[in-house]
Amino acid sequence: MNRRVVWTRGGSPADVLTVIEEPEPDAPAHGQVLIRTTAFPVHPGDLLGLEAFPATAAEPVPIGVQATGLVEAIGPDTRVAPGVEVGGRVTVFPLGGWSQWILADAEIVVPVPDELPDEVAAQMLTNPLTAVMLRREAEQHLALGYDGYLVQTAAGSSVGRLVTGVMQYHNVGLVNVVRSDRGAAELRKRFPDVPVVATETTRTEVLSW
Repeated sequence: MNRRVVWTRGGSPADVLTVIEEPEPDAPAHGQVLIRTTAFPVHPGDLLGLEAFPATAAEPVPIGVQATGLVEAIGPDTRVAPGVEVGGRVTVFPLGGWSQWILADAEIVVPVPDELPDEVAAQMLTNPLTAVMLRREAEQHLALGYDGYLVQTAAGSSVGRLVTGVMQYHNVGLVNVVRSDRGAAELRKRFPDVPVVATETTRTEVLSW
């Protein structure tokens, strides 16, 4: 059986998400890859979109935009990315990643390097795309342009660290904000040239950059 998470109406995820069981997917057709899921992230965007949905869906809607797993089968005469093979680890950008099995289009299946654990690989598509989109939005904002500074909250998150790296690469000024002194210390170690503010710190510090 294939267990997957679905919804039929918007609202609080705890109230509207449910798990259904259905037969395992058929063998992949041309252009498809069958993947057995080993990990998937719970992205805030998944939950926020669900809460904001104003109506009711006629059929159960799958949730989850990314997952990592093992390739069980590849459709006949299907071109795949180098490194995608039966038994290999891949990450995929589907609609319906919160599922035991995924039948995905081959063009959205990406091989996973051996050194990456599943929980990291399961974030390696959505989070970088989010970071790039944030950088583009920031650079187009009248208050920033290419010469101003960006203040980033939740900078210790996976996306936050990616945004810091992207902003440094593009020479965009950045001030990071995190909750704890410990989180600030970790960011300073990783990005020594980027100012960090910890909100739990009560003393006033003067930042220079």
